[in-house]
Amino acid sequence: MTFTQARRLSAGVLVVLLTGAWMQQQPEQPTPSQTATDFYKQYLDAFTKATSLDDLLPYVSANRRREIEGSPALQRPRIWLGVKAMQSMFTDVAVVNEEQHPDGRATLTLSAIDADKKKATGKVEILNEKGKWRVGPESWSSSQAPPTMPTTWRLQ
Repeated sequence: MTFTQARRLSAGVLVVLLTGAWMQQQPEQPTPSQTATDFYKQYLDAFTKATSLDDLLPYVSANRRREIEGSPALQRPRIWLGVKAMQSMFTDVAVVNEEQHPDGRATLTLSAIDADKKKATGKVEILNEKGKWRVGPESWSSSQAPPTMPTTWRLQ
């Protein structure tokens, strides 16, 4: 084997190794048949039908799930009422834009109507956790909403 052949072989092996390492670092992608927008619509539908925080556990991020499960069982119904009241401030929620990020998450830009019948805008992070979409942080801007929805489920 000549020096030039050995150098080409080494370069080829290096390319294969780097490609393999790069591919392992890429986040697991959700099933292509469901977009982040479709998942969020499914979550909103589940939220409408939910009777407790536990009904939302399949949809929320791991951090939110830990917060919910870590809250005292006697406080959960009170927390649920607060969360439900905040969410009910908006009607006609629609996804205006879906932005995919290299790390696998998506940011949805939302529009809605607030309690004063004025336009509201929001953003929600849809996280890719082990190949499944999960609802992450959400924020709204309107005449009715606080600038950011609480990132915790606990009542103060």
